[in-house]
Amino acid sequence: MLKNVGNIDRVARLMAAAFLFFLVWTPGVVLSANARTDWYLHWVLLIAGAYLALTAIFGSCLVYRILDVDSHVHGGTYHSGEDPFDGRAGN
Repeated sequence: MLKNVGNIDRVARLMAAAFLFFLVWTPGVVLSANARTDWYLHWVLLIAGAYLALTAIFGSCLVYRILDVDSHVHGGTYHSGEDPFDGRAGN
């Protein structure tokens, strides 16, 4: 699996995931007095936090892949989407 999430992006994702998990598991922050109507918000925050944490751990993001975004430094002289073997890469 090709990594497309850079180190700064990974740290930001872990911090955002930790904040979302804090919101989910702290009583009274997300769920109001009528908890029956707010159950969906609990699950949305939990799923979003899990997605951010997993993409930070593995370094690959499906949304970035769909949008052709790459914040990971691959260590080459060409950019994402360019052909390194087209003769313009230099010697």
